Amino acid sequence: MQQPVQPDELNRPPVPTPGCATCTELAITRDDARARGNRRAETDADDLLRRHQHSDHACRTTR
Repeated sequence: MQQPVQPDELNRPPVPTPGCATCTELAITRDDARARGNRRAETDADDLLRRHQHSDHACRTTR
């Protein structure tokens, strides 16, 4: 059974699953937003990455 994600883990950025094009694309989007200083877009990309990993990889999304 998968362990529940702890609240403090939600503050860490999710790590892309190696070899997954969607994870890679979302991580690049997040990194670009961070480089531009756009915290909202960065947070949105993290949320999308977490949702993608939860639905497509059924794994924990933090380091």
